[in-house]
Amino acid sequence: MSVWTLPGPARFLRRIERALRDGASVVARFPGEAPGGFRERTLSALYGSWNCTVFRAEPAELPFESLRERFAPRLESAWRATLRDLCEHEEFHGRLIWLDGLGGLDRSDLLAWINFLTDYAQASRSVREFERTLFVAVLEGHPPADPPREDVTLRTHDWRDVVSEMDLLFLSYERLWRRDVGTAMRLLLATSVARVAAWDPEVAERLLDEKDYVILDPCSMLRSVASEKGWNSGTAAAWELGTASGNGTLHAARASLQEPPRELRRRVWSAQVSVLLPLIDDWRRDFVSEHYGLLAVHLERDEIPLDPLDLDVGDLTGMVQRPGFGGDTRRRVRLMNKWRNDLAHLKPLAVRDARSLADQ
Repeated sequence: MSVWTLPGPARFLRRIERALRDGASVVARFPGEAPGGFRERTLSALYGSWNCTVFRAEPAELPFESLRERFAPRLESAWRATLRDLCEHEEFHGRLIWLDGLGGLDRSDLLAWINFLTDYAQASRSVREFERTLFVAVLEGHPPADPPREDVTLRTHDWRDVVSEMDLLFLSYERLWRRDVGTAMRLLLATSVARVAAWDPEVAERLLDEKDYVILDPCSMLRSVASEKGWNSGTAAAWELGTASGNGTLHAARASLQEPPRELRRRVWSAQVSVLLPLIDDWRRDFVSEHYGLLAVHLERDEIPLDPLDLDVGDLTGMVQRPGFGGDTRRRVRLMNKWRNDLAHLKPLAVRDARSLADQ
């Protein structure tokens, strides 16, 4: 499954397509690198409407001159042609130009292109929408360059809060479908990946390549990711640096550097609570149904007007001390009660216990 098939990223592509069809050039900004396939996915929906061209911005080349030479060579520079002349020249009409290579430019060359886009937005207003040539520019980096000023013919789309936990849950469940685990374990693994990665598909993909025990206890793996990125516990949390989402949610690798890693532990616990507490309750109902008659007898003797199905796991730990219950049964009930209490008190289960509960 490609990241671009997920609901959030697919909406991001549709917003860009809508802006282009409205006659506006687009600047897309990404902290770090854009996810693979961004250009291909964007252009695939537009080939029938524009003459799509990838144009590489080269160092030390003036934007206007390099575009004129490539797309409108008959617009002689000797005429002292203006940007508006380029916009209105018939050879230049009806194109979609994908600006490539911006990330390899130095600051002054990049600024020249950003200023060009601002000026072009103004100049291109005079061209009818169906004839207007448009640009897509991708700004990547930690941080990405500041975008040009927006205009009715120039829009900026930040890769900010595009991917949600639900997107990553879809991705994880699809990727884990063929893993040789039970249904409950698959759900626990998928939920753990989505909850831990939170908003970063790269982290989700890397977790999904790991063994089950790493997904359930990802701190060491995520610290390796942080080391690869050059992050430490003092690295600021900011969307522009890739260390936080737009709403301030820490990147999982950055969260792993906390001492202790409370936020990461909370995400692991949250995934366990979502999946394992319902499993404990299912086990409780099955246990009560299996021992319904004996439990009912003990409740009646104690004159407790309660249906055995209303007993929680804590109640059962006391009830199984009565005659009729074996040692293995008592140990199992105590263990379930311990797991339930740990989760209820914000304590994630150890990997061995989480797997044991999910695989029961």
